[in-house]
Amino acid sequence: MAKRQNGKGTLRKRGDGRWEGRFNIGVNENGKPKVKYILAKTQAECARKLKAAIEEYEHDKEIAERCTFLTNPNPTLSEWSAIWLSSYCKGIIRESTYENYAYFFERYINPRIGEMEIRNISTIICQQLLMELYTHGRLIDTSQGKAGTGYSLKTVKNVKIALQSCLQKAEDEELISRNPVKGVKLPKLQKKEMKTLKVSELSAFLNETIRSDCYEFYFLEITTGLRLGEILALEWEDLDEENKTIQVNKQVRRSKNGMEVSTPKTQASIRTISISTECLALLKGLKAKQPVGTKLMFPSPVTGTYYDPKSITYRLHRIQRRAGVPQIRFHDLRHSFATLSIEQGMDIKTISHLLGHTDAGFTMNTYMHVTDSMQQNVADTMGELLKSKKDENEEKIIKFPA
Repeated sequence: MAKRQNGKGTLRKRGDGRWEGRFNIGVNENGKPKVKYILAKTQAECARKLKAAIEEYEHDKEIAERCTFLTNPNPTLSEWSAIWLSSYCKGIIRESTYENYAYFFERYINPRIGEMEIRNISTIICQQLLMELYTHGRLIDTSQGKAGTGYSLKTVKNVKIALQSCLQKAEDEELISRNPVKGVKLPKLQKKEMKTLKVSELSAFLNETIRSDCYEFYFLEITTGLRLGEILALEWEDLDEENKTIQVNKQVRRSKNGMEVSTPKTQASIRTISISTECLALLKGLKAKQPVGTKLMFPSPVTGTYYDPKSITYRLHRIQRRAGVPQIRFHDLRHSFATLSIEQGMDIKTISHLLGHTDAGFTMNTYMHVTDSMQQNVADTMGELLKSKKDENEEKIIKFPA
């Protein structure tokens, strides 16, 4: 005789000696009850399996009723990441961030674990995925599957952020009990030595920009520390000639749809910066040479619209080679501006504002090596000052003969 388990499902012993559990899971297209069966060797084992099966069924049913956008209550990572990107990312986060997340899943994550149900993805699986990318993620020969070198730690950390954000939303929606990526441990990112140009190197570099017909562009950069996307997005209406200021309120970048203009990422990046009298004169001269009605401060001579940031990088390296100065990134010109400003005695808070940093503490930490050197110079200067005062006092002491 079948035994009911607390009103949910029934147990019975079969003729072959095994125990059978069953419970209803709805009705079929003919209106007849659909039944799920569980088999086990003992009554206790069968009861446990039946209870677990009923709980799983009710969980899946609750998800299906609550998350109507799901076609599968136990989605694979590929299925869930597509939902997450379209429903929780696109139009909500920055377009560039959305594109990066989508690329990470398409390129790195889904080809490896995309077919796994998200409920079965464990911390060790995530750990192995990310460490594989780090140690030998690049394929030399895709046809033979030969492993190549690994991706940079920065890339791997960005992939981790995308995967963790995706599965965190799955946890929030109670599709999984916990986010497995939270337990992943990656090597610490070693801070690279900051590269900047010395004053003598900046002079040689700027002299070469004159010959390359881009002196105004780089003079403005070196005296303001603007981000590449910010300086490329500048329009003449952003320049206030009377107050000698520039309004920074947009940035340009390349997206899959071409050049895209957007507002800066943080409120602190929207700022008004001062420029020198010499810089203002250079910009006024540049404007006078441009056709009347030119909107952009630095338009591309090829398209007449925004420069592609990559073309600026290529040109920068050519100028550096001709000038005989170390090859650095465009962003390192920003570091050069900050470093020279600190060495000239500008306070950190002002520099932080000019750079568009959210927190002056971040600026301090970034350029700690410069402030440490300045502290040593101040200490040495004070030491010499006090030593000289001591010597002066000793000279004033009247010594009587014995």
